[in-house]
Amino acid sequence: MYDISILKEQLASPKQIAVVMHARPDGDALGTSLALALFLREQGHSVHVIAPTAYPTFLSWLPGVDTVIVAAHYTQEALLAQIKTIDLLFCVDFSAASRLDEWAYILKQSDAFKVIIDHHIEPENFANLLLWDPKAAASAEVLFQIFEALGQKEKVTLPVATCLYTGIVTDTNSFKNPNTRSITHRIAADLIAYGVDPFKVQRLIYDNKSLNRLHFFSFAVSQRLVVLPALHVAYFVIQKDDYKRYDLKSGDTEGLVDYALSLKGISLAAVLKEKDEMVYLSLRSVGDIPANLIAKKYFSGGGHKNAAGGVSHLSLTETVDQFEKILQDLHLNF
Repeated sequence: MYDISILKEQLASPKQIAVVMHARPDGDALGTSLALALFLREQGHSVHVIAPTAYPTFLSWLPGVDTVIVAAHYTQEALLAQIKTIDLLFCVDFSAASRLDEWAYILKQSDAFKVIIDHHIEPENFANLLLWDPKAAASAEVLFQIFEALGQKEKVTLPVATCLYTGIVTDTNSFKNPNTRSITHRIAADLIAYGVDPFKVQRLIYDNKSLNRLHFFSFAVSQRLVVLPALHVAYFVIQKDDYKRYDLKSGDTEGLVDYALSLKGISLAAVLKEKDEMVYLSLRSVGDIPANLIAKKYFSGGGHKNAAGGVSHLSLTETVDQFEKILQDLHLNF
């Protein structure tokens, strides 16, 4: 599936390696990055794992997560000093420099050989090697196939398999999303064969909420949900003060959009979050409604057809008004 000879050559001798994931990492970005780092360390490489921003607290149990360098906690000078001697830089679960937000300088100021491992559409041409499959359900699926192509499938350890399984579970929404293919289930079965406990992983991901997070979800559903039945749209508006009120940590809004999409008759759902002087949007859709095109055209974002995200530099009120106007204009195409 992949022309793996170049990567084999790059990994033939011990290297100084950085594995970088996108900002606001999800389970696939974090899980796949950790799986790659754990695997490479076993092969004798020195590996730094870099997340531009904090990872979700509900994933803090993942093997190797304690080694993650959160770029937001470092000055630009300190971070560049850490990657100064890097020979090989892996870009995991993103293929556009903008996904690093203000930390895109990591790519621009590094002379390392760059490799993209991703499954999002329309990759940019900033890497030396593109290992990419837009049909894959998750970047974790892509990485497992890379291990197979390298002929090193037997070297996958239980910690590596656990991280990969987490990436697949989270990006397929427990195999419910339309990106789930037969090969997705085959790879998941292979990972279970390595010793992954699927019940334990599912519980750690979905049944490990703090009481504050549970209270927040109750509040959001009762006070922050907007339903537009004529447009088949439902969305949440999360204000900056809501984060303080419920002491929300990174990732605590994860999964909220699914409550909106679960409503009968709803085809497009969203969460609009006021944070860091911007508004972040998470979009989910069903059928032929292109969440990725809406995110790309109006909110400087992108993603998959039925799962995408973007950002607005307008105020929260202005963003909500813009979002509803866009929906009205697009209604005839739904």
